[in-house]
Amino acid sequence: MKRNTIIAACMIALALPLVLAGCCSRLEFTRTKTELAITQGERDRLQARVAELEQALEQAGESADAPDRLQQQVNQFIHIRETLQQREDELAKLRQVALNEAQAAKALMDTLAEQLQAETDKVNELQYQLQEAQQAITELQNKFKD
Repeated sequence: MKRNTIIAACMIALALPLVLAGCCSRLEFTRTKTELAITQGERDRLQARVAELEQALEQAGESADAPDRLQQQVNQFIHIRETLQQREDELAKLRQVALNEAQAAKALMDTLAEQLQAETDKVNELQYQLQEAQQAITELQNKFKD
């Protein structure tokens, strides 16, 4: 029994301060609840401020990156311009080659046209000679018939 008495006395000794503290703790609970509400309000304001600062930091980061992006675009445009210049140079060379080939072809055509004209003149001369020879043959045939 002694043991049960000791356990009961210990429980009373532990419970009594808790019960007595319960009265005080309601007042303390109310005060803590008020402080919690104030602290939560401050936390919300601070979170809003942090969000604003993060947004400002992102914008600053974007504006800090803008010169790099602009330089990158300029470099891309320079590369494109150089590529276009190379293509233009290649096209100019090809155009000159085509022009030279066209001039060579025209010169060859002129030479061939002159040769054709010379051959045509020879053919005309031979046709004329053939006609004269045929006339001479016809005249000789007529003389032999008479």
